Amino acid sequence: MNLHKEIQEIKLKRDQFLKSFAPGEVEANDIVNASKDIYLQSIRVHKFLTSNGEIGKVATAKFLDSIDLNENTKLIELDNTQIEAIIEYVKH
Repeated sequence: MNLHKEIQEIKLKRDQFLKSFAPGEVEANDIVNASKDIYLQSIRVHKFLTSNGEIGKVATAKFLDSIDLNENTKLIELDNTQIEAIIEYVKH
């Protein structure tokens, strides 16, 4: 496989993952699986939560700060407690 095609496939996978985010439907397992996927684990949590426009960027930044994260925290950096807090946040 050539490098350009591989990069395009990775980008497509990341875009599909971001577009699949639905606040009421996201499960902890979705985040855990993404944090283990080599192509998804570097996605920033803030981008994941706000990319579809349903959740505000400022409110999300404040929420992340409240659980000792920031706008640059990546999915791979999350622990189980933070994942559960994120699930609760997006379901409200």
